[in-house]
Amino acid sequence: MIVEATSDLNLFWQPSVIEFIFNSAKYNMSEFYFSSYNKLLKWMLFLVLPVVSLDAEAQEASEFYADKIYLPSIKTIQLYVDPLILTDPAIPLGGASQLHLEFDDLDGDKKNYYYTLIHCNFDWTPSDLSPFDYLSGFKEQDITDFSFSFNTKQSYAHYDLLFPNENIRPTKSGNYILKVYLDNDPEKVALTRRFIIFDSKAQLISDIHKPTNVKYTDTYQEADFVFNYRGISISNPINDVKILLMQNFRWDNAITSLQPLFMKTEELDYTYDLENAFPAGKEFRYFDTRSVRYRTERVSDIKADGTKTEVFLTPDISRGNQPYLFHKDINGKFIPGIIEGFNQKVEPDYVWVTFTLPFDYPLRSTNIYIIGQFTDWQMKEEFLMHYDADAGKYETRVYLKQGYYEYQYVTFDEKGEIADNELFEGNSYETENTYQIFAYYRSFGSRYDEVIAYKATDSFNNNR
Repeated sequence: MIVEATSDLNLFWQPSVIEFIFNSAKYNMSEFYFSSYNKLLKWMLFLVLPVVSLDAEAQEASEFYADKIYLPSIKTIQLYVDPLILTDPAIPLGGASQLHLEFDDLDGDKKNYYYTLIHCNFDWTPSDLSPFDYLSGFKEQDITDFSFSFNTKQSYAHYDLLFPNENIRPTKSGNYILKVYLDNDPEKVALTRRFIIFDSKAQLISDIHKPTNVKYTDTYQEADFVFNYRGISISNPINDVKILLMQNFRWDNAITSLQPLFMKTEELDYTYDLENAFPAGKEFRYFDTRSVRYRTERVSDIKADGTKTEVFLTPDISRGNQPYLFHKDINGKFIPGIIEGFNQKVEPDYVWVTFTLPFDYPLRSTNIYIIGQFTDWQMKEEFLMHYDADAGKYETRVYLKQGYYEYQYVTFDEKGEIADNELFEGNSYETENTYQIFAYYRSFGSRYDEVIAYKATDSFNNNR
């Protein structure tokens, strides 16, 4: 960013520009009076500094445009369409739907959390809109709904936020960042979450099926679709329309570079072979810690004392070469909760959960991670598996709130950009997944990308 600003400064130092400024000063001495070259320099820097300042702000803001936790005390974040905890954070523009943010702060005291909404471009960089352009009401608000944990070993404060609300309401469709911060200071960021607001101006028609390429027929799922924009004047569909294709609302493997394969009148066809295909995976692994009084499903042992509870999961096996086995899952999501309680927000405790994956040898230059919605679908250090040579296994220990969780093991080598589930999970076409398709449009001269169509379906072509 500074390089761009410096190039602007060099432009001002060109002799023709300096001569113009100096002559302008001589022409109207009542407005421009330079008693020294220092004043001339200050005047030129005054013109350039706003470029540097605005650019620096954009650079700083761009760091926040992803799902991220900035405070170590923040745990168990969920963002969904209220009141359905298993829904994805996407709502229609101007409708009655609200998104529900929940999170815990393990410091256990009441803090002054505030939030704001930031409009983003298709690529999650900040849009050129100001908050006055895309927000009705206030720019920021405090989070007032909180409660303290009850009868738990780990003290925490639980926070709830429903939006849009009467204080803050988006007026434009598009990508958004929910930014939560402390003490009304946007620099003290606590967490950020992505969500999408769509406007159903156009239509998406999808078809999920096996790829025709025989190499991937039994292991991948292909998402073909047609974008119908009848009634909308789009002068340059190739440049003005962008597509976001997701599997299980995951950002780590989302496809964002698709171009239409065929163009018809008011219709774009994205019927590819592999460009829009995903590894199918298998149904997610799971465990249930909603009770620590007895061993629930996939829990082999529980040890507790006055300060903590340790939960040991049944050792996992590699499923890479195992045949497909169906069981109903929730596609990698999680649901905090407790069986022996009434308030599912503040009565579940935090427990140490130990994952074990037997393996004969350590993998070279390759790391193994646990991923799921509870890891933000990211390869985080706390979910890295560590090899125990004496026991011949990978193992890790994670601090989690009681509940029902789904997960997978993925490998990530030093050169990789996308996690690979082939070794420990394998892929089978029969696996049930959900697919989300968003169509973005930026008209000529517009300052932002609007979302004009949204379609959610599962791998059996049932609408979601």
